[in-house]
Amino acid sequence: MDSVNVIDLLKEEMQTDEAHLKVNAIHRLKTVANALSRDDFRSQLVPYLDALAEEECDEVLFSIAAELGEPDVVENGGMDVTIPILEKLAKSDETVVRDQAAESLQKLIKELMSEADV
Repeated sequence: MDSVNVIDLLKEEMQTDEAHLKVNAIHRLKTVANALSRDDFRSQLVPYLDALAEEECDEVLFSIAAELGEPDVVENGGMDVTIPILEKLAKSDETVVRDQAAESLQKLIKELMSEADV
């Protein structure tokens, strides 16, 4: 499957008005990330997720925060481009989104960074 088609499929799934369908689409983020090249992850997926972080409902934002806390998702694109999205979510007005983003950041720091990086 072409990486552009994977992004297009995710975008299409996110066009619904039903929050639970959007959450299900976000839970497939690992599959999407693994199907993308590093460049496509950074140039297409990250800007899309960043835009979603600005406009989506709290349930979707919580799911994005949770999925971006998975090392398998982040390793493909790099922490340098995913951490800013988590930082944005950590500033959310909604407590559960903020807490999940903070938990995801902690998980990534523990699992992917050395003491010298921190």
